[in-house]
Amino acid sequence: MTQRDLAGRLDINVKTLRKWKKDRPKVYKLLMIGLQAESIVLNFKENCLDLERLSQSQDSAVLETKDNS
Repeated sequence: MTQRDLAGRLDINVKTLRKWKKDRPKVYKLLMIGLQAESIVLNFKENCLDLERLSQSQDSAVLETKDNS
């Protein structure tokens, strides 16, 4: 993600973001950590949904096998 993308996402000016990075490194670091945490949570949710779908498809396959026996 570019600084322009990040600024747009935060609804701030790119200059403000650059100023924070230079003058307020802790604020900038917390923003980056927050965005990374958000990304990790979204990936985790997607992985959970994938596991649920996999489990459901396996359950369906087992039921089909039992029905055909």
